[in-house]
Amino acid sequence: MEGEPLKYGISIIVRGKDATPAVLSSVAKKAEAVGLDALWASDHLILPKQTVSRYPSTTDGQFPDFWKTSYFQAFSVLNYLAAKTERVRLGTSVLVLSMRNPIEVATQVAEMDQLSNGRVNFGIGVGWFAEEIEALGYSFRERGARTNEALDICKALWSEGAATFHGRFYNFEEAHVAPKPVQRPHPPIYVGGSTDAALKRLAKYGDVWHPLKPTVEQLLEIKPRLDSALEAEDRSGEGFPIAVKLALTFQDESARPGQEPAEGRPQEIIDTLQRYRDAGATEFCFDVKAETEQATLDTIERFAQEIRPKLE
Repeated sequence: MEGEPLKYGISIIVRGKDATPAVLSSVAKKAEAVGLDALWASDHLILPKQTVSRYPSTTDGQFPDFWKTSYFQAFSVLNYLAAKTERVRLGTSVLVLSMRNPIEVATQVAEMDQLSNGRVNFGIGVGWFAEEIEALGYSFRERGARTNEALDICKALWSEGAATFHGRFYNFEEAHVAPKPVQRPHPPIYVGGSTDAALKRLAKYGDVWHPLKPTVEQLLEIKPRLDSALEAEDRSGEGFPIAVKLALTFQDESARPGQEPAEGRPQEIIDTLQRYRDAGATEFCFDVKAETEQATLDTIERFAQEIRPKLE
C-alpha cells in the first residue's frame, strides 16, 4: 500500500545438488539476519518428458536437467523452515493449485500457518506444464476452472464452522477441517499470471498480484486491465499490492541484451527497482539464477548492503 516500505524476499533452493536441509537452514538464517521479508519455494511434483509444453524461463523452453536430481516439495520445505525461523514469512511461488486436491491443500496451508505462527503467503498459479498436470490425473484444459473452484473450497474450509460446497469437481456437506489458519480470514493469496483470466481470478480471490518477470513497461500496460478486473468485483486498484518476481544478479558489467531487468551493476539494479516501485510494485521476489548456496548467500548479503538501504 502507498506509504508502506517495499518488501523483499528470495527464492530458496529446493532443487538440484544444493537442495539439502543444511543449505535450507543456512539460507533461512541469513535471510532472517539481514531482515528479508520472505522466503519463497517453487513447485513441481513430477517431471515427465516434455512433448508440447515450453518452460517460460529458458530460451529453448526445456526445464533444466538438474531439476531431475532433486526437487523438494514446497510444503515440506516451508514447514521445516517454520521451525528454523521466527520472523521471515514463508511462501509458495507459486503452488500449482490445478494439479492438487484442494481439500488437502487447504489443510496443509492452515497447518503451516499454525506451525509458523501466522507467517504463510499462499502463492498460486494454474501451471504451464501440461504433461505434469495430466500425469497427475487432471485435465490441462480445465486447469483454470479447477483453480477457481479450489480457491472457493480453500476459503470455505478456512472459514469458521462446517463447510458445504457443491461444485463442478468437488462436493461435500457440513465438512469440518481443523485447525484453521492463524491469519484471518486466511493467509494472503498471491495470484500469478497476467492473462485476462488470471487477472479476473486475482480480482475475485486474491490479495496480491504476483506477475512473473514483467518489464516496467508491461507492468504499466497491464495495470489498467488489473484495475478493470478489480472494479468488476467492487474492489479498488488504488494501491493494490503487486509482488513482482524477478531474477537478481550482481555483475561487474551492465546488463547484456536478453538479461532480466534486475541483472547488472548495483546502481542499475537500484534504478530498475525504483522504476518498478514507481509503476506500482510493492514487493519483490528474487530468483538467484545460480542455484547454489554460495551464490544465494552472496546475493542476499549484497542486496542487504548495497541495494536495500538506497531504496528506503
